[in-house]
Amino acid sequence: MKQRLIVDSGSTKCRWISITAGGVESSDTPGFNPALLSDSDIAATFLAGAPTRCRATGYDQVWIYAAGCRSAREESALTAAALALWPGAEVHSASDMLGAARAVCGHEPGIACILGTGSNCALYTPSRGIVASTPPLGYVLGDEGSGADIGKAIVNRVLKRLWSKELCDRFLSDTALSQDSIIEKVYRSPEPNRFLASLTRWAAANISSPEVDALVTERFRAFIRHNIRPLSPAPELRAGFVGTVAAVFERQLREAAAGESLAISCVEASPEPLLIRFHSSL
Repeated sequence: MKQRLIVDSGSTKCRWISITAGGVESSDTPGFNPALLSDSDIAATFLAGAPTRCRATGYDQVWIYAAGCRSAREESALTAAALALWPGAEVHSASDMLGAARAVCGHEPGIACILGTGSNCALYTPSRGIVASTPPLGYVLGDEGSGADIGKAIVNRVLKRLWSKELCDRFLSDTALSQDSIIEKVYRSPEPNRFLASLTRWAAANISSPEVDALVTERFRAFIRHNIRPLSPAPELRAGFVGTVAAVFERQLREAAAGESLAISCVEASPEPLLIRFHSSL
């Protein structure tokens, strides 16, 4: 069998998935975003992050999916870095969106969606890859249905007292937050999107509350309306979702999809098992 390496990197975490005759092994290292790095820094970061076990393996194929890999420059720099370690390998570099699409759609056309800290979606065909996508625009201007978006909506309801007093007070007590501390974390601290996304843990613990349930469902409907519908997908295409937020709130996601007449093919927390299956079939 061919020996394959799949590198799936976000800005925070990079997963190295080694598929050899000995089986499948995975390990994590700090992530990277090639869009924010020079070519030399991309090479240095990739080479420094590669696990020792992977360095010692002679791979036939290396597939790299990275957040921020949006142009030929990033693709070329990542490919060159991989070839420095595995000069005889067939190397392919692409965006994490393509990785998600191959995971949830496999060898069929479909709609690939990511719902994690941020959100994203694209139309995919096996022959052409990503054929159209809606710009996610980040947690300030977009990212509907993401963890950050749900967290932002929760804070809005609590601080403006749009929910019942009991539920608002419960949120502030459970999280040990106040209006001042929330403002500090959102406007004066690094990575406010991650802080907002962390509030989905409270939402999951309180999803039995009708108000919380309705909020999560509505943010998913907003994701479908603002991101999938502008792509004008063919009616027969189904949407596959990957990401922790999608998996944790799968019931609400399926309810939102039904309300928007969108068929769902799968909902997975991680693309890893599906990517392994996809690349093992090549």
